[in-house]
Amino acid sequence: MNRVFIPALAAAGIVLAANANEEPASADHQTEHALDAINPALSVVIDGLYYHENSKEGMGHLKEEMSGFGHAHGDGHDHGMENGFNLRHLEIQLSAEMEDYFRATAIAAIDEEGAELEVAEVETTGLPWGFQAKAGKFFSDFGRINAQHPHQWDFADQPLIYELTLGEHGLNEKGVQLSWRAPTPYPLRFGAEVLQGENEKMYAQQEADELPENDGPRLGVGWVKFSPLQSERHALEFGLFGASGSHQEIHEEGVATNFYDGLNWFAGGDATYTYRSGKDHGQGDATVQAEYFYRGKELDLQSAAGQLEARQDGYYVQGTYGILPRWRTGLRWEQVGLTNEEQEPGEETATYGDSWRASAMVDFTPSAFARIRFQASNGDYETADGMENVWEAFVQLTVTFGAHRHADGTACSGHH
Repeated sequence: MNRVFIPALAAAGIVLAANANEEPASADHQTEHALDAINPALSVVIDGLYYHENSKEGMGHLKEEMSGFGHAHGDGHDHGMENGFNLRHLEIQLSAEMEDYFRATAIAAIDEEGAELEVAEVETTGLPWGFQAKAGKFFSDFGRINAQHPHQWDFADQPLIYELTLGEHGLNEKGVQLSWRAPTPYPLRFGAEVLQGENEKMYAQQEADELPENDGPRLGVGWVKFSPLQSERHALEFGLFGASGSHQEIHEEGVATNFYDGLNWFAGGDATYTYRSGKDHGQGDATVQAEYFYRGKELDLQSAAGQLEARQDGYYVQGTYGILPRWRTGLRWEQVGLTNEEQEPGEETATYGDSWRASAMVDFTPSAFARIRFQASNGDYETADGMENVWEAFVQLTVTFGAHRHADGTACSGHH
Protein backbone atom coordinates (compact mmCIF):
# COMPACT_ATOMS: atom_id res chain seq x y z
CA MET A 1 0.00 0.00 0.00
CA ASN A 2 2.77 2.47 0.93
CA ARG A 3 4.36 2.27 -2.51
CA VAL A 4 1.30 4.03 -3.95
CA PHE A 5 -0.05 5.97 -1.00
CA ILE A 6 3.16 7.72 0.07
CA PRO A 7 4.08 9.01 -3.44
CA ALA A 8 0.51 10.26 -3.86
CA LEU A 9 0.74 12.22 -0.61
CA ALA A 10 4.18 13.50 -1.56
CA ALA A 11 2.88 14.71 -4.90
CA ALA A 12 -0.03 16.40 -3.14
CA GLY A 13 2.43 18.15 -0.83
CA ILE A 14 4.46 19.42 -3.77
CA VAL A 15 1.30 20.84 -5.35
CA LEU A 16 0.27 22.61 -2.15
CA ALA A 17 3.76 23.97 -1.60
CA ALA A 18 3.89 25.29 -5.15
CA ASN A 19 0.54 26.99 -4.72
CA ALA A 20 1.68 28.53 -1.46
CA ASN A 21 4.73 30.07 -3.15
CA GLU A 22 2.89 31.63 -6.08
CA GLU A 23 3.26 35.30 -6.81
CA PRO A 24 0.72 37.63 -5.17
CA ALA A 25 -2.34 38.74 -7.10
CA SER A 26 -0.54 41.81 -8.44
CA ALA A 27 2.15 39.76 -10.24
CA ASP A 28 2.28 39.29 -13.97
CA HIS A 29 -0.70 37.22 -15.18
CA GLN A 30 1.41 35.31 -17.67
CA THR A 31 3.60 34.00 -14.83
CA GLU A 32 0.54 32.87 -12.89
CA HIS A 33 -0.85 31.13 -15.97
CA ALA A 34 2.46 29.33 -16.51
CA LEU A 35 2.49 28.09 -12.90
CA ASP A 36 -1.08 26.85 -13.23
CA ALA A 37 -0.13 24.95 -16.38
CA ILE A 38 2.80 23.20 -14.63
CA ASN A 39 1.10 22.36 -11.34
CA PRO A 40 -1.15 19.30 -11.49
CA ALA A 41 -4.75 19.59 -10.33
CA LEU A 42 -5.50 17.51 -7.24
CA SER A 43 -8.84 15.91 -6.40
CA VAL A 44 -10.11 13.35 -3.91
CA VAL A 45 -13.23 11.17 -4.07
CA ILE A 46 -14.58 9.35 -1.00
CA ASP A 47 -17.04 6.57 -1.87
CA GLY A 48 -18.73 4.82 1.07
CA LEU A 49 -21.80 2.61 1.41
CA TYR A 50 -24.09 1.00 3.92
CA TYR A 51 -25.03 -2.39 2.46
CA HIS A 52 -27.33 -5.25 3.43
CA GLU A 53 -28.34 -8.44 1.60
CA ASN A 54 -29.99 -11.74 2.57
CA SER A 55 -28.18 -14.39 0.51
CA LYS A 56 -27.11 -17.67 2.13
CA GLU A 57 -23.32 -17.27 1.88
CA GLY A 58 -22.82 -13.68 0.69
CA MET A 59 -23.32 -12.09 -2.71
CA GLY A 60 -19.63 -12.27 -3.59
CA HIS A 61 -19.64 -16.04 -3.13
CA LEU A 62 -22.99 -16.40 -4.94
CA LYS A 63 -21.78 -14.55 -8.04
CA GLU A 64 -18.70 -16.76 -8.22
CA GLU A 65 -20.91 -19.87 -8.18
CA MET A 66 -23.44 -18.75 -10.83
CA SER A 67 -23.86 -21.40 -13.51
CA GLY A 68 -21.71 -20.62 -16.55
CA PHE A 69 -20.19 -17.51 -14.95
CA GLY A 70 -18.29 -19.15 -12.08
CA HIS A 71 -14.80 -18.03 -11.14
CA ALA A 72 -11.84 -19.34 -13.10
CA HIS A 73 -10.67 -22.55 -11.45
CA GLY A 74 -7.53 -22.13 -9.40
CA ASP A 75 -8.24 -18.49 -8.57
CA GLY A 76 -9.14 -17.15 -5.14
CA HIS A 77 -12.56 -15.95 -4.06
CA ASP A 78 -13.63 -12.33 -3.82
CA HIS A 79 -16.46 -12.10 -1.31
CA GLY A 80 -17.49 -8.53 -2.17
CA MET A 81 -19.08 -6.10 0.26
CA GLU A 82 -20.00 -7.04 3.80
CA ASN A 83 -23.30 -6.35 5.49
CA GLY A 84 -22.95 -3.03 7.26
CA PHE A 85 -20.63 -0.13 6.50
CA ASN A 86 -18.16 -0.33 3.62
CA LEU A 87 -15.53 2.09 2.32
CA ARG A 88 -15.42 1.18 -1.37
CA HIS A 89 -12.40 3.33 -1.96
CA LEU A 90 -10.66 6.65 -1.58
CA GLU A 91 -9.64 7.94 -5.00
CA ILE A 92 -6.75 10.42 -5.33
CA GLN A 93 -6.33 11.99 -8.75
CA LEU A 94 -3.59 14.20 -10.17
CA SER A 95 -4.02 15.67 -13.65
CA ALA A 96 -2.38 18.33 -15.77
CA GLU A 97 -2.36 19.83 -19.25
CA MET A 98 1.09 20.12 -20.84
CA GLU A 99 0.73 23.14 -23.09
CA ASP A 100 -1.37 22.20 -26.14
CA TYR A 101 0.12 18.77 -26.73
CA PHE A 102 -0.54 16.34 -23.87
CA ARG A 103 -2.84 15.66 -20.93
CA ALA A 104 -1.66 13.41 -18.08
CA THR A 105 -3.70 11.74 -15.35
CA ALA A 106 -2.72 9.54 -12.39
CA ILE A 107 -5.31 7.95 -10.09
CA ALA A 108 -4.65 5.89 -6.96
CA ALA A 109 -7.59 3.92 -5.53
CA ILE A 110 -7.17 3.15 -1.83
CA ASP A 111 -9.33 0.90 0.34
CA GLU A 112 -8.93 -0.80 3.71
CA GLU A 113 -7.03 -3.75 2.21
CA GLY A 114 -4.48 -1.82 0.19
CA ALA A 115 -3.99 0.50 -2.74
CA GLU A 116 -3.81 0.23 -6.51
CA LEU A 117 -2.49 2.52 -9.21
CA GLU A 118 -5.74 2.57 -11.17
CA VAL A 119 -4.80 5.03 -13.92
CA ALA A 120 -1.46 6.41 -15.12
CA GLU A 121 -2.07 7.73 -18.63
CA VAL A 122 -0.78 10.32 -21.05
CA GLU A 123 -2.91 11.30 -24.04
CA THR A 124 -2.40 13.71 -26.89
CA THR A 125 -4.53 16.83 -27.34
CA GLY A 126 -3.05 18.36 -30.48
CA LEU A 127 -2.66 15.69 -33.17
CA PRO A 128 -3.90 16.69 -36.65
CA TRP A 129 -6.66 15.16 -38.79
CA GLY A 130 -8.80 14.04 -35.85
CA PHE A 131 -6.32 11.56 -34.36
CA GLN A 132 -5.74 11.07 -30.64
CA ALA A 133 -3.30 8.69 -28.89
CA LYS A 134 -3.14 7.42 -25.32
CA ALA A 135 -0.53 5.34 -23.47
CA GLY A 136 -0.09 4.01 -19.94
CA LYS A 137 -2.58 2.25 -17.70
CA PHE A 138 -6.20 3.17 -18.36
CA PHE A 139 -9.77 1.90 -18.59
CA SER A 140 -10.68 0.63 -22.05
CA ASP A 141 -13.09 3.01 -23.81
CA PHE A 142 -15.39 0.32 -25.23
CA GLY A 143 -19.09 0.55 -24.35
CA ARG A 144 -20.61 2.92 -21.78
CA ILE A 145 -19.85 1.58 -18.30
CA ASN A 146 -16.28 0.29 -18.54
CA ALA A 147 -14.54 3.68 -18.73
CA GLN A 148 -16.55 5.09 -15.80
CA HIS A 149 -15.34 5.07 -12.21
CA PRO A 150 -17.76 3.75 -9.56
CA HIS A 151 -18.65 7.25 -8.35
CA GLN A 152 -19.81 8.10 -11.90
CA TRP A 153 -22.29 5.20 -12.14
CA ASP A 154 -26.02 5.97 -12.07
CA PHE A 155 -26.50 3.07 -9.65
CA ALA A 156 -24.52 1.98 -6.60
CA ASP A 157 -23.24 -1.17 -8.35
CA GLN A 158 -22.26 -2.03 -11.90
CA PRO A 159 -24.39 -4.22 -14.21
CA LEU A 160 -24.12 -7.97 -13.62
CA ILE A 161 -22.77 -8.79 -17.08
CA TYR A 162 -19.75 -6.52 -16.53
CA GLU A 163 -18.98 -7.82 -13.04
CA LEU A 164 -19.38 -11.48 -13.98
CA THR A 165 -17.26 -11.35 -17.15
CA LEU A 166 -14.63 -8.66 -16.45
CA GLY A 167 -14.60 -8.47 -12.66
CA GLU A 168 -14.93 -5.66 -10.14
CA HIS A 169 -12.52 -3.30 -11.95
CA GLY A 170 -13.61 -3.91 -15.53
CA LEU A 171 -11.07 -3.87 -18.35
CA ASN A 172 -8.30 -1.76 -16.77
CA GLU A 173 -4.98 -2.46 -18.50
CA LYS A 174 -1.55 -1.20 -19.52
CA GLY A 175 -1.21 -0.46 -23.21
CA VAL A 176 -1.79 2.04 -26.00
CA GLN A 177 -4.85 3.43 -27.74
CA LEU A 178 -5.29 5.21 -31.05
CA SER A 179 -8.58 6.84 -32.00
CA TRP A 180 -9.78 8.83 -35.00
CA ARG A 181 -12.69 11.24 -35.27
CA ALA A 182 -14.04 11.15 -38.81
CA PRO A 183 -14.84 14.45 -40.60
CA THR A 184 -18.58 13.73 -40.71
CA PRO A 185 -21.54 16.05 -39.98
CA TYR A 186 -22.20 14.09 -36.77
CA PRO A 187 -19.67 12.74 -34.22
CA LEU A 188 -18.15 9.47 -35.46
CA ARG A 189 -15.12 8.02 -33.67
CA PHE A 190 -13.13 4.82 -34.21
CA GLY A 191 -10.73 3.38 -31.64
CA ALA A 192 -8.20 0.54 -31.40
CA GLU A 193 -6.36 -0.57 -28.25
CA VAL A 194 -3.42 -2.94 -27.78
CA LEU A 195 -3.32 -4.03 -24.13
CA GLN A 196 -1.12 -6.22 -21.97
CA GLY A 197 -3.96 -8.68 -21.16
CA GLU A 198 -4.05 -9.18 -17.38
CA ASN A 199 -7.77 -9.18 -16.55
CA GLU A 200 -8.40 -11.73 -13.78
CA LYS A 201 -11.65 -12.99 -15.29
CA MET A 202 -11.22 -13.12 -19.08
CA TYR A 203 -7.54 -12.61 -19.88
CA ALA A 204 -5.65 -14.26 -17.02
CA GLN A 205 -2.17 -15.80 -17.28
CA GLN A 206 -1.51 -18.61 -14.81
CA GLU A 207 1.86 -19.66 -13.40
CA ALA A 208 2.37 -23.35 -14.14
CA ASP A 209 5.03 -25.39 -15.91
CA GLU A 210 2.29 -27.10 -17.92
CA LEU A 211 1.20 -23.81 -19.53
CA PRO A 212 3.05 -21.73 -22.14
CA GLU A 213 4.35 -18.28 -21.29
CA ASN A 214 2.42 -15.96 -23.59
CA ASP A 215 4.33 -12.73 -24.12
CA GLY A 216 2.45 -9.47 -23.99
CA PRO A 217 0.67 -7.63 -25.38
CA ARG A 218 -2.02 -10.31 -25.35
CA LEU A 219 -5.27 -8.39 -25.94
CA GLY A 220 -6.73 -6.26 -28.73
CA VAL A 221 -9.88 -4.11 -28.46
CA GLY A 222 -11.74 -2.21 -31.17
CA TRP A 223 -14.75 0.10 -30.96
CA VAL A 224 -16.77 2.67 -32.84
CA LYS A 225 -19.02 5.39 -31.36
CA PHE A 226 -21.40 7.59 -33.33
CA SER A 227 -24.05 10.20 -32.48
CA PRO A 228 -26.58 10.78 -35.27
CA LEU A 229 -28.53 13.24 -33.11
CA GLN A 230 -26.95 16.06 -31.10
CA SER A 231 -29.03 19.14 -30.23
CA GLU A 232 -29.60 21.47 -27.31
CA ARG A 233 -32.30 19.19 -25.87
CA HIS A 234 -31.73 15.76 -27.39
CA ALA A 235 -28.78 13.41 -27.87
CA LEU A 236 -28.69 9.90 -29.32
CA GLU A 237 -25.51 7.83 -29.18
CA PHE A 238 -24.64 4.32 -30.37
CA GLY A 239 -21.59 2.10 -30.04
CA LEU A 240 -20.21 -1.23 -31.26
CA PHE A 241 -17.23 -3.04 -29.76
CA GLY A 242 -15.22 -6.26 -29.79
CA ALA A 243 -12.05 -7.75 -28.26
CA SER A 244 -9.94 -10.91 -28.40
CA GLY A 245 -7.02 -12.04 -26.28
CA SER A 246 -5.06 -14.85 -24.63
CA HIS A 247 -6.51 -16.62 -21.56
CA GLN A 248 -5.46 -19.51 -19.30
CA GLU A 249 -7.31 -21.57 -16.68
CA ILE A 250 -6.42 -24.30 -14.19
CA HIS A 251 -9.25 -26.70 -13.36
CA GLU A 252 -8.84 -28.87 -10.26
CA GLU A 253 -11.12 -31.86 -10.89
CA GLY A 254 -10.79 -34.08 -7.79
CA VAL A 255 -7.35 -35.72 -7.91
CA ALA A 256 -6.74 -34.53 -11.50
CA THR A 257 -5.73 -31.06 -12.65
CA ASN A 258 -6.41 -29.81 -16.17
CA PHE A 259 -4.52 -26.92 -17.74
CA TYR A 260 -6.10 -24.82 -20.49
CA ASP A 261 -4.64 -22.20 -22.84
CA GLY A 262 -6.38 -20.35 -25.66
CA LEU A 263 -8.52 -17.33 -26.53
CA ASN A 264 -11.35 -15.39 -24.95
CA TRP A 265 -13.32 -12.84 -26.96
CA PHE A 266 -16.32 -10.58 -26.55
CA ALA A 267 -18.51 -8.37 -28.71
CA GLY A 268 -21.51 -6.15 -28.17
CA GLY A 269 -23.20 -2.81 -28.60
CA ASP A 270 -24.68 0.09 -26.64
CA ALA A 271 -27.26 2.83 -27.11
CA THR A 272 -28.04 5.97 -25.07
CA TYR A 273 -30.72 8.63 -25.39
CA THR A 274 -30.45 11.84 -23.33
CA TYR A 275 -33.04 14.58 -22.89
CA ARG A 276 -32.04 17.93 -21.33
CA SER A 277 -35.01 19.90 -20.06
CA GLY A 278 -33.13 23.15 -19.46
CA LYS A 279 -34.59 23.43 -15.95
CA ASP A 280 -32.52 24.12 -12.84
CA HIS A 281 -30.35 21.40 -11.28
CA GLY A 282 -31.42 18.56 -13.57
CA GLN A 283 -35.16 18.66 -13.02
CA GLY A 284 -36.89 17.04 -15.98
CA ASP A 285 -33.66 15.62 -17.43
CA ALA A 286 -33.93 12.01 -18.60
CA THR A 287 -31.54 9.32 -19.82
CA VAL A 288 -32.21 5.82 -21.18
CA GLN A 289 -29.19 3.55 -21.62
CA ALA A 290 -28.68 -0.09 -22.69
CA GLU A 291 -25.80 -2.45 -23.45
CA TYR A 292 -25.54 -5.99 -24.77
CA PHE A 293 -22.43 -8.14 -24.17
CA TYR A 294 -21.59 -11.58 -25.65
CA ARG A 295 -18.48 -13.56 -24.76
CA GLY A 296 -16.86 -16.70 -26.14
CA LYS A 297 -14.19 -18.99 -24.70
CA GLU A 298 -12.03 -21.39 -26.75
CA LEU A 299 -9.30 -23.04 -24.66
CA ASP A 300 -7.10 -26.01 -25.62
CA LEU A 301 -6.45 -28.76 -23.08
CA GLN A 302 -2.66 -28.98 -22.65
CA SER A 303 -2.28 -32.58 -21.44
CA ALA A 304 -4.27 -34.22 -24.26
CA ALA A 305 -6.37 -33.48 -27.33
CA GLY A 306 -9.53 -31.55 -26.54
CA GLN A 307 -11.00 -28.09 -26.19
CA LEU A 308 -13.10 -26.22 -23.63
CA GLU A 309 -15.71 -24.02 -25.29
CA ALA A 310 -18.22 -21.69 -23.64
CA ARG A 311 -20.72 -19.00 -24.65
CA GLN A 312 -22.49 -16.53 -22.35
CA ASP A 313 -24.24 -13.22 -22.81
CA GLY A 314 -26.16 -10.54 -20.95
CA TYR A 315 -27.68 -7.09 -21.15
CA TYR A 316 -29.04 -4.26 -19.04
CA VAL A 317 -31.52 -1.44 -19.66
CA GLN A 318 -31.68 1.53 -17.31
CA GLY A 319 -33.29 4.94 -17.13
CA THR A 320 -33.00 7.98 -14.87
CA TYR A 321 -35.27 11.01 -14.50
CA GLY A 322 -34.93 14.30 -12.60
CA ILE A 323 -38.10 14.40 -10.49
CA LEU A 324 -37.16 17.63 -8.63
CA PRO A 325 -34.22 20.03 -8.61
CA ARG A 326 -31.21 17.95 -7.44
CA TRP A 327 -33.35 14.79 -7.08
CA ARG A 328 -33.28 11.84 -9.51
CA THR A 329 -34.90 8.46 -9.63
CA GLY A 330 -33.84 5.48 -11.70
CA LEU A 331 -34.82 1.93 -12.70
CA ARG A 332 -32.59 -0.83 -14.08
CA TRP A 333 -33.46 -4.29 -15.46
CA GLU A 334 -30.78 -6.81 -16.38
CA GLN A 335 -30.41 -10.44 -17.44
CA VAL A 336 -27.39 -12.69 -17.89
CA GLY A 337 -27.18 -16.16 -19.39
CA LEU A 338 -29.80 -15.95 -22.12
CA THR A 339 -27.08 -17.84 -23.98
CA ASN A 340 -25.30 -19.93 -21.35
CA GLU A 341 -23.53 -23.11 -22.44
CA GLU A 342 -20.22 -24.84 -21.84
CA GLN A 343 -18.57 -27.94 -23.30
CA GLU A 344 -15.56 -29.58 -21.65
CA PRO A 345 -13.32 -32.08 -23.49
CA GLY A 346 -15.01 -35.43 -24.00
CA GLU A 347 -18.35 -34.28 -22.59
CA GLU A 348 -21.64 -33.14 -24.04
CA THR A 349 -22.55 -29.46 -24.08
CA ALA A 350 -24.05 -28.33 -20.78
CA THR A 351 -26.76 -25.68 -21.01
CA TYR A 352 -27.61 -23.51 -18.00
CA GLY A 353 -30.46 -21.14 -17.19
CA ASP A 354 -30.48 -17.36 -17.02
CA SER A 355 -30.43 -14.99 -14.04
CA TRP A 356 -32.05 -11.58 -13.63
CA ARG A 357 -31.98 -8.55 -11.32
CA ALA A 358 -34.19 -5.44 -10.98
CA SER A 359 -33.02 -2.26 -9.20
CA ALA A 360 -34.59 1.04 -8.18
CA MET A 361 -32.76 4.08 -6.85
CA VAL A 362 -33.31 7.65 -5.68
CA ASP A 363 -30.40 10.06 -5.25
CA PHE A 364 -30.00 13.61 -3.99
CA THR A 365 -27.16 15.92 -5.02
CA PRO A 366 -27.16 18.87 -2.60
CA SER A 367 -24.09 20.41 -4.26
CA ALA A 368 -21.52 19.72 -6.94
CA PHE A 369 -19.38 18.02 -4.29
CA ALA A 370 -21.67 15.43 -2.70
CA ARG A 371 -24.34 12.87 -3.52
CA ILE A 372 -26.38 10.48 -1.41
CA ARG A 373 -28.17 7.53 -3.02
CA PHE A 374 -30.73 5.00 -1.84
CA GLN A 375 -31.08 1.77 -3.84
CA ALA A 376 -32.91 -1.55 -3.56
CA SER A 377 -32.35 -4.59 -5.79
CA ASN A 378 -33.98 -7.99 -6.11
CA GLY A 379 -32.77 -10.86 -8.28
CA ASP A 380 -32.98 -14.58 -9.07
CA TYR A 381 -29.56 -16.21 -9.54
CA GLU A 382 -29.02 -19.60 -11.22
CA THR A 383 -26.49 -21.86 -9.44
CA ALA A 384 -25.69 -25.58 -9.36
CA ASP A 385 -27.84 -25.83 -6.22
CA GLY A 386 -30.84 -24.22 -7.94
CA MET A 387 -32.27 -20.72 -8.15
CA GLU A 388 -31.61 -18.33 -5.24
CA ASN A 389 -33.56 -15.10 -4.71
CA VAL A 390 -31.71 -12.24 -3.01
CA TRP A 391 -32.66 -8.76 -1.84
CA GLU A 392 -30.01 -6.02 -1.59
CA ALA A 393 -30.17 -2.53 -0.06
CA PHE A 394 -27.63 0.29 -0.52
CA VAL A 395 -27.15 3.71 1.04
CA GLN A 396 -24.27 5.40 -0.77
CA LEU A 397 -22.47 8.64 0.09
CA THR A 398 -19.97 10.10 -2.37
CA VAL A 399 -17.97 13.24 -1.60
CA THR A 400 -15.67 14.93 -4.12
CA PHE A 401 -13.33 17.83 -3.53
CA GLY A 402 -10.63 19.41 -5.63
CA ALA A 403 -10.39 19.93 -9.38
CA HIS A 404 -11.84 16.62 -10.52
CA ARG A 405 -11.41 15.64 -14.18
CA HIS A 406 -13.48 13.14 -16.15
CA ALA A 407 -12.07 10.46 -18.45
CA ASP A 408 -12.60 12.67 -21.51
CA GLY A 409 -10.37 15.34 -19.98
CA THR A 410 -13.10 17.82 -19.07
CA ALA A 411 -12.65 19.35 -15.65
CA CYS A 412 -15.42 19.71 -13.10
CA SER A 413 -15.85 20.58 -9.46
CA GLY A 414 -17.79 17.46 -8.56
CA HIS A 415 -20.70 15.35 -9.79
CA HIS A 416 -22.84 15.88 -12.85
